[in-house]
Amino acid sequence: MSASAAPELPKWRAPALSSETFEWADILTVDLSLYDTQPAELVKTVSTALQRDGFFYVIGHGIPQETLDRQFSIGQLTFDGVSRGEKEAHRAPIAEEGSFIGYKLQNYWEIKDGVRDKIEHYNFYLNHIDPVTRHPKPLQPYIDDVKAFLEETRQKVLRRVLNLIDAVLGLPDGYLWGLHSDSEGRTGDDLLRYMIYDPLTTDEASKTNNVMLNGHTDFNSISTLVSQPITALQILMPDGKWRYVKHRDGALVINIGDQLSFMSGGLLKGTIHRVVQPPQDQIHYRRLGVFHFAHFINGVPLEILPSKKVQQEGRKIFDGKVPTSDEWEAARVKSYGTAKLIKGEYYDIEYIAGLQVRHWH
Repeated sequence: MSASAAPELPKWRAPALSSETFEWADILTVDLSLYDTQPAELVKTVSTALQRDGFFYVIGHGIPQETLDRQFSIGQLTFDGVSRGEKEAHRAPIAEEGSFIGYKLQNYWEIKDGVRDKIEHYNFYLNHIDPVTRHPKPLQPYIDDVKAFLEETRQKVLRRVLNLIDAVLGLPDGYLWGLHSDSEGRTGDDLLRYMIYDPLTTDEASKTNNVMLNGHTDFNSISTLVSQPITALQILMPDGKWRYVKHRDGALVINIGDQLSFMSGGLLKGTIHRVVQPPQDQIHYRRLGVFHFAHFINGVPLEILPSKKVQQEGRKIFDGKVPTSDEWEAARVKSYGTAKLIKGEYYDIEYIAGLQVRHWH
């Protein structure tokens, strides 16, 4: 069914901003409207951001605000307009296959001391969107919107950001994009995710120190979050302090995931981030998010990149067998929030492919 023939979509209404005072993270801004006229300035900003704290805002990306708002409306429908039974029928094979395709329902992950998560998300995989019948019936009329948004995000944001990172790392222009979409027509299996948080109870929040999603790095190459008004996302800054990410209308928030960090020899920082309970004047809202998680093409070894800068200034990440992009993703998806961890005061530890993976409290 085309979008023009779809039933009227209930509109998402942006929550009011909090009036409380916060300690904000000092995140740099990349204005992609300057991509063709001031590329050197953008490369400098991206270089500083990704080697300092691993996050930056993107503005001037060319994606209309009404398109972003429509994505939140589809996300709202994904959780409020689909029955529990149909969600169960589209449950993601997380433990079985290391895949998030479909729904991750609440109470799957442990946050801390037996407290389970209040998070639900639905994931479209780029290479597995068709046929529309594989999705819940209420979402089927909007699959064209999903495809269009993924393509727009990949072309207007991901491709240009990757080209800027090529320059940062001393790679030929288009090199990293070629690992996401090659001349043979293969593409990484990107995720478009709608994600919603219900608040913790007072007792649960006291046990987790208000943490709703433990501090972690993302599993993929590049992550894009559409900025939204509820104050809850924090990043662990270089000085060891957690600071909030401030909402900016129409902005996207970009961060590096494990896989690109590994391939850069650690030159690009995969930043620890977490989600905490919203402030009192927002705690009654359900926190809705829209994400694009970009992925390398399946089978790409996570070896350090063939640039002089990376080879000289980076470090070897894996001592033994080097996992491929899809192997690392599946391993992290399977174990996240369910593995038996080595407990610590500030973070818990697990080992994947010989690497220490930290889960911050």
